[in-house]
Amino acid sequence: MIYFESSKPFQTFIPAIRSVLTSPTGFFTELKPTPFFSNAIFFISVVIFMASFIGTIFHSLSLLFLLPVTWGLSLIGMFFWAAYMSWAVKTLGKGKLTKPHAFQISAYAAAPLILSAIPVVGIIASLWNLYLLWLALIHRCKVKAGMAALIVAIPAVIFAASIAALLTLAFQVFPQLGQG
Repeated sequence: MIYFESSKPFQTFIPAIRSVLTSPTGFFTELKPTPFFSNAIFFISVVIFMASFIGTIFHSLSLLFLLPVTWGLSLIGMFFWAAYMSWAVKTLGKGKLTKPHAFQISAYAAAPLILSAIPVVGIIASLWNLYLLWLALIHRCKVKAGMAALIVAIPAVIFAASIAALLTLAFQVFPQLGQG
């Protein structure tokens, strides 16, 4: 397995993506815990930048102007996700997972999100991301499959319900949005 190294980004990024996408079980099983966030922040930053550049093809060049905001909000979201995952593994799964290691797992599991800006493919990439997180919890953190599914599903369901509620509210407040 090849893992990303911030000291050799050009030599390790594509091989790390290939490793996590083609052999995720082995990838997460062999993944060494890290005490630092640096490699994972660099890795997820490249994923975010690539997703933004791909998004300009399908949406608008203005996505590049939003890149700093997208990057910042994505990193903040990843930190919250890592904190949640670390807490959930310790509390619900009775396992051990530090926040930097949870961030590292989350960053590698986010590899499919490079394709998130492509219509329809983005939904598949998001589901693939959740599947990789589930695999990582099972093989790296030794959490039982059902508990790993619960740990991944709770925030995903809350997020989906929040988006549905916001869209419903938006269509109620601005009915012209529903008119094509």
